[in-house]
Amino acid sequence: MVLDKEFPTDLRVENEATSLIRDGHMVGLLSIADNPKEEIADVKGIKVYRKKITRFKRDKMHGLAGMIPWMDYFVAQQVNKILDSEQYDVIHFHDLYLFGAARLIRKKHDVFFVGDMHENYVEVIKDYKWATKFPNRLIVSKAKWERKEREWLADMDRLVTVSEGIQQRIISKGVSEENVILVPNTIHTRLFDEFETDPEITDKFKDYFSLVYVGGFVGNRGLEHVIEGMKALKKEAPDIRLILVGDGDMRRQLETLAKQHDVENRVFFEGWQSQEAIKSYLEAADVGLVPFKRTPQTDNSSSNKLFQYMYFELPVLATNCISVEKLVKKENAGLIYESENTQQFVENAMKLYENRELARSLGKNGKRAVDETYCWDITIQPMLDMYKDLSEIT
Repeated sequence: MVLDKEFPTDLRVENEATSLIRDGHMVGLLSIADNPKEEIADVKGIKVYRKKITRFKRDKMHGLAGMIPWMDYFVAQQVNKILDSEQYDVIHFHDLYLFGAARLIRKKHDVFFVGDMHENYVEVIKDYKWATKFPNRLIVSKAKWERKEREWLADMDRLVTVSEGIQQRIISKGVSEENVILVPNTIHTRLFDEFETDPEITDKFKDYFSLVYVGGFVGNRGLEHVIEGMKALKKEAPDIRLILVGDGDMRRQLETLAKQHDVENRVFFEGWQSQEAIKSYLEAADVGLVPFKRTPQTDNSSSNKLFQYMYFELPVLATNCISVEKLVKKENAGLIYESENTQQFVENAMKLYENRELARSLGKNGKRAVDETYCWDITIQPMLDMYKDLSEIT
């Protein structure tokens, strides 16, 4: 596997790797990041090759990968060094901007290539500040990215993606349907069951009716509308609190907004937390939020937080992004409101606040759906089958 982040930090990558190991495969992972040092380490049975590079350089490389083949050559060089001395049959790239290295690696080594599309990267670029600020906005071209995407998808022997929408988008680019598999970002329930509850976290919120959001603070998450809604909720329900677990570019802006609306004592910014700690926040909360703004990316997202909320019997309060709305309504696991509609958010939050029996019923429906359908051990099976097929070919 190839990842341009520190590891372990990416839950999807870790879940995929450990599942492959449990299924009998040997897994190595090249981590290209601002690692403390260059080393080879064992992480849960994964052989991790840590390559040190500054965050600034790495971000520029992957941000401009569709324009300049800097990332292609760098990744190919690192992978070839490993393949020169060790035997791997498949190179599994995590995210589109790494795929360009495949052609360079193939010139030297006979391996299979798997591309893992965590998101619709061509669309999500528009939500990243580095892509929209001067001077990068003069260089980053969506049209060029779309051309590169089609070219790179064709270089992959198999493709893995997180949602039906992105799966269909890949097929529309000319990729054979049988070579594209779906692995949504469901919750690894067995791991969460092993985590201990932290009473300091649960006690902190025990006297409140808490709305929780877990994830990044970026422009398409719609968190500003949630904080605006807290101003109205403050008047209607004095014991409602908002727990924001995560971080990102918008944190300072959101903190300022909370002060402007005079709700800073009702909004808790908890920062990035481990998965162990997230379990405790979910146990402390009463409602799980997916307040995304509608974009081509969020319409086709597979949000791990959604399945976490459902597993912990939290009714989901989400916007009408297509993939999220479809699942929540199918399983009757929560309430949906129009994207960026603060008034509807407030109305639905109050409905759950005032009707606790409804909230409990929706939560139980979500838990049952995860137990029966949306848990990691079930949804990872198509990828395990794919690797079994590749093993038989080799």
